[in-house]
Amino acid sequence: MLGNLRPPDLLLTLAVLALVGVGLLAIYSTSFSATGGGELANFKRQVSWAGIGLGALLIAMMLPTRAVEPLAFVFYGLSLFLLLLVLAIGRSEHGATRWLVVGSMRFQPSEFAKAALCIGLARFLADHPKDLARPRVILTALLFAIVPMGLVVIQPDLGTSVIFPVVGFCMLAWAGVPASYLLLIVMPILAVVTSWSTHLHVALLILCVAILWQQRLRFLPLVTGAGIYLAAGAAAPRIWMHLHDYQRKRILTFLNPEADPLGSAYQIIQSKIAIGSGGITGKGFLKGTQTQLKFLPEQHTDFIFSAWGEEFGFLGAFLVVLLFSVIIFRGLQFASRAHNPFNSLLAAGISCTVAFQALTNLFVATGWLPVTGLPLPFISYGGSSLFVYMGMMGLLLGVTMRWREH
Repeated sequence: MLGNLRPPDLLLTLAVLALVGVGLLAIYSTSFSATGGGELANFKRQVSWAGIGLGALLIAMMLPTRAVEPLAFVFYGLSLFLLLLVLAIGRSEHGATRWLVVGSMRFQPSEFAKAALCIGLARFLADHPKDLARPRVILTALLFAIVPMGLVVIQPDLGTSVIFPVVGFCMLAWAGVPASYLLLIVMPILAVVTSWSTHLHVALLILCVAILWQQRLRFLPLVTGAGIYLAAGAAAPRIWMHLHDYQRKRILTFLNPEADPLGSAYQIIQSKIAIGSGGITGKGFLKGTQTQLKFLPEQHTDFIFSAWGEEFGFLGAFLVVLLFSVIIFRGLQFASRAHNPFNSLLAAGISCTVAFQALTNLFVATGWLPVTGLPLPFISYGGSSLFVYMGMMGLLLGVTMRWREH
């Protein structure tokens, strides 16, 4: 069986390993500063997780599609069970319950749920290639993303929860769901975003209805979509009031960071200072003042890109962006080449997961998005994230080895 396999894509493999290497260097630097050059505990733990993650990558890469696809719904169901379990017996930290603890180890089930969504939804959509214009099939596919999203929101972890509907939408688009239905899906989100302006809100509704009418969408879905749009817009104030105080602060800080420079805006301001002070080539390894003097908060997790940019400058930051671009574009290339629908959808889902989380973290670090708490894949400190993303890269490399399979 191994004789029929192609070698894993070299460019993709090197990009993944390079990002893990970047992460270890960055975590060494931030761990060094956090301990005054002492035990480097975070770095040592991350090295261990990198080794475990490499094993997960190799195992996932060698798993044949015929072994993964039949178990897709099992993986998805297990992820939902773990998300329910963490709500029942998980460890609470900083007002959130996100961790399952087994002995001296802890695991974040929401990370596993990202991979499970890609696998489970790929199987469902691959099983219904001719039914992608049927509302029942589309709504069922949306539930694959909405259910884990809801369970993660309850933890609460709003940043991670957003990944599920975004990846679900991308996989629906990749599968070939008609554009009119895709527009219907995003209309409630557009309604909430534009609810602050009545004129903009109404204008966008008219534009969406006109596009759907031009696409010859049936009358009932058209009216239903317009009704959901209006209901979502009316519910926007209630959604705002039900956000936690720290979530509202993050949004207000993003809109006006100068209003509280020593409070809620402190993270973003220090992040921008760190990146900007790196210049073209950076201040040098272990020589970043914002990082080593601990002015930069969450420098080993949410803002590790800022610490890296300070010490390695624009060139180092560009390298990170380039490596992520290689993973995303090679993943989508093999998704488009794959003859097996499950392989194609799996590769597309994994690529979109990496793209969304990486871009979100980079935009937060540079002040283009409110703080979300999403780590940078492969680079930020965290065993659960590194293990799961390495496993997903193994599945993606497996597609590059089997893209000719039907």
